[in-house]
Amino acid sequence: MKLQLKRLLSQILIFFSANLGALGFKTGFCYPFFYCNSCPAATSACPLRAIEQSVYQGSLKWRLLLFPILILGFFGVTSGRAICGWACPIGLLQRGTGKIARRLKKYPLIKKIGQHPIEHYLRYMKYFVLIGLVILSTALIGFMFTDICPVGMLTGTIPTLILYPGKFVLGPFFWIALIIFILFLVLIFTVERGWCRYFCPIGAILAPFNKISILHVARVDEETFQKECLHCNACSNVCPMGIDVPNMNRSPECILCGKCINACPKNLIKYERG
Repeated sequence: MKLQLKRLLSQILIFFSANLGALGFKTGFCYPFFYCNSCPAATSACPLRAIEQSVYQGSLKWRLLLFPILILGFFGVTSGRAICGWACPIGLLQRGTGKIARRLKKYPLIKKIGQHPIEHYLRYMKYFVLIGLVILSTALIGFMFTDICPVGMLTGTIPTLILYPGKFVLGPFFWIALIIFILFLVLIFTVERGWCRYFCPIGAILAPFNKISILHVARVDEETFQKECLHCNACSNVCPMGIDVPNMNRSPECILCGKCINACPKNLIKYERG
């Protein structure tokens, strides 16, 4: 079975199993790890909401931090950002929209967005979102990010509007969240994996773990690589995160999707443990 087919089956299986609660099955969760606590069938908070609650208005509740620390720490140490490429439902969504984004790259204006020199620096925005909106804003002002998160709009607000028409009460951040959601859609349809690249705070938490994770993407030994690499750039061309794969050394941006492994005509890229 091809690697990408395995990844697709993994994403679909986890998506459906995580949403059994919405179908009436008492699973006890509705993707509480990387989905949203706003989901009508959710029985657990997403890690971001747990972090917000743990620092809400300056109060530090260590017990609430235990869940995201254990879950994200486990996935981070064992496989870095692999969860983004193999399990996250928003990753599955962007797998579909990414194909459209690639087609749009033939238009000069769209192509410039992903290749502009500032693009590299925009990737640090996700750390600003994590520190600024998830932690500091919540500690100093009150709940912020999860009230305007586009994932919450997609998996929480919209399902609620559909399931309970006429009963939904607009919150103070609804219109702001709606505008952000529209911008989110524009982003993921124009830049492949745009949410993962620039704004996802879960990705910001997991990204540094790529440097120490047990599982990672690596080149074969240096001598073989230098001798056999065709410099065709096929690995970089297929990378949904826009990484310079031949020069990559445990990049924080890598989601371990394995596309570069499949693309290399000389089999010089592999998954490695250790």
